[in-house]
Amino acid sequence: MAGMATTPASPHRTSPARTDPVVAGASELIGGPPGRHALPGAGRSWWTPLRVLMLLVTLTCVLGYAQKSGCRDTRNWTDEYQYTRMCYSDVVALYSQEGLVDGKIPYLDYPTEYPPVIGGAMQLVSSLAGLGSAPAAVFRTDKAGAQVFDHYSMDSRSALFYDLTALLFLVAACVAVFCTALTMAPSRIWDAALLALAPTLALHLLTNWDVLAVAFAAGGLLAWSRRAPRLAGILFGLGVVTKLYPALFLLGLAVLCLRTGRMREWARTVVYAVGAAVAVMLPVWLTAGYFDGTTKVSDGIWSTFWGGGDWVALLDGEQAGAHNGLQRFFELNSERGADWDSLAFATTWLAGKYDTGWFAPLHLVVLAVGLAVAGATAALAVRRWPWLRAQVIGTAVGCWLILLVATPLVLGAVRDHGIPVGTLNVLTAIGLVLAVVGILALALLAPRRPRVPQVVLLLVIAFLLTNKVFSPQYTIWLLPLLPLLALARPRWRLFLVWQACEIWVLFTRFMHFIYNDTSGSDGIDRGWFVSAVVLRDLMLCVVAAFVVREILRPELDVVRDGGVDDPAGGILDGAPDVRGGRLGLLLPSRPWARAVPAGPFAPGGDPLGPGSETPVPGGEPAGLVGVVEPPSPRPGDGQEKE
Repeated sequence: MAGMATTPASPHRTSPARTDPVVAGASELIGGPPGRHALPGAGRSWWTPLRVLMLLVTLTCVLGYAQKSGCRDTRNWTDEYQYTRMCYSDVVALYSQEGLVDGKIPYLDYPTEYPPVIGGAMQLVSSLAGLGSAPAAVFRTDKAGAQVFDHYSMDSRSALFYDLTALLFLVAACVAVFCTALTMAPSRIWDAALLALAPTLALHLLTNWDVLAVAFAAGGLLAWSRRAPRLAGILFGLGVVTKLYPALFLLGLAVLCLRTGRMREWARTVVYAVGAAVAVMLPVWLTAGYFDGTTKVSDGIWSTFWGGGDWVALLDGEQAGAHNGLQRFFELNSERGADWDSLAFATTWLAGKYDTGWFAPLHLVVLAVGLAVAGATAALAVRRWPWLRAQVIGTAVGCWLILLVATPLVLGAVRDHGIPVGTLNVLTAIGLVLAVVGILALALLAPRRPRVPQVVLLLVIAFLLTNKVFSPQYTIWLLPLLPLLALARPRWRLFLVWQACEIWVLFTRFMHFIYNDTSGSDGIDRGWFVSAVVLRDLMLCVVAAFVVREILRPELDVVRDGGVDDPAGGILDGAPDVRGGRLGLLLPSRPWARAVPAGPFAPGGDPLGPGSETPVPGGEPAGLVGVVEPPSPRPGDGQEKE
């Protein structure tokens, strides 16, 4: 790490204070953006960008620890304290709920609801937290000289478990930022501050154990970018057995490797990912106990084998109605209903709250989205097959009319019967498959091969929006991907708006929990919370729309502005296509060009203020300092011009 941190910086490194309006405004606190002759990073200061980023993420994690520190004392978990202070943490709650406080070992003595790496982290930390003292009764002397009970002392075991877990999460967050910064193009390393300073990182660092999966995913992406597919596979595999979402990284890499003919490297990555996952899960499967609910009814396969029992009967994970402790995670996810923050939950509430006739709010939203999708698809199809104009338009109108008629019927059924868990599982699976197929088709057929973070971000957003569970801490899954994208043109502005929506969801969530617990005497009703969830999901759709826009119009990609292709691509970086790219035939055949406005935030602009507009030769109006023309595919060859 030290060797990497002290590597001489590129004199062409982009300074966010010169390219982003939000950062430029914030830089006024320390004297404003650097001048036009400054070369950020060209000096030999010990404070390299990587070290500054480590300091920033450490400060963010400390802030997150302080924000939730009131809940480390379990005596405070009364009178809605954990909600009014927004300090609720599964780290504290599950320490007792999972039996860790009583010395139980995950999977062996209790069917932990999380994948093996999280269970291992819980056990590692709890073995040290057990050195703390249990709560004890504290007495005081009354006026008569008698000893009377006053209060209980703090459970230092729970507090120590929280503190040690926070330290582990700090390391994981630093690893995530470190790997993300090194995965980026050297000229854009400062964009990693999007992760290091993310407000939701502070709010959700200690909500659950997700940051461990984020660290593995970021490490796997760094290894892939450094052309180390085996190491990438191992890290992605460890991420999958921490939280399943890193599997989406492998899916995104698959379609990009297919487009460039690099499937051998991808297959090697998958083999090592599967090997790492099996190496973790197999020992747990063999040693885990068998449980009926949370009651242990049988020892594991390994213990039964050495005890001379019928261990063969345990290999299928079943034993007289009991299940292997490792299955708890999968059973819980298949049996649980729609979670609070999911669109399925919002749909159920809206269907029951409002009239399911023509004026239902959800009906109007579905019609608007359907009209936009049908119109855009029809426009592209008509351009490709103009002789089928009437048939294409008729099909689009027919699909939209089906939505018009079917939506009230579906809402009525949901209002009367709800959404059974089995039906919900099928619907979410169908929604996810359709979204994934669309994203993979976009990646394969786009005019120019998308960058790895673009495809992976779209896959993660699709998973979050279609899943029946969208826990608040899932938002940090997206954080390492956003710096690698530079998040379209608005960058920090769009990022902060999305972060504000996430904070609003968390606030309304806790306030609604208070409303439920107090029978409506305090807090806010469900409508506020559902509206916050819908607003957050719409904001994620906006982020995805910016990414799709840059995939379809690669000349707008700010990362590729610097002459690079895909810094996170590894073997894909600069690789020519062997298939795909056919979507360019459907897009408008205009010469793609983008005029960059002069000023303090334009490449080459005057950072000291406006007024430096330079006319462009050839009759361009004043205020335009350059035109960027990206490579475009030749019709019919499926490959971009290099």
